[in-house]
Amino acid sequence: MKMNIQEKSEKEIFIEMDATDMTLLHPLVEELLKDKNIDIAEYKIGHPELDKAILHVSMKSGKPETAIKKAAKSIMETFGELRAGFEKEL
Repeated sequence: MKMNIQEKSEKEIFIEMDATDMTLLHPLVEELLKDKNIDIAEYKIGHPELDKAILHVSMKSGKPETAIKKAAKSIMETFGELRAGFEKEL
């Protein structure tokens, strides 16, 4: 997935992403919101054929890049467990 940092400060980041639906962004935002250091975690998707999604993360404390990496790793582990469960049963 192609990403481009649109705006970045010490506590906040806006990332433009190729994702045109919520399939990847929704679980990421849900995981980010579990972090007590997150002030805002949201995404915006405009017109699906014209606009790219924007992920916005704002921190109470810590770096947004670190929080995003941590959330993405957690999601990967969760889906890895799901896959292992399916492979075991199927």
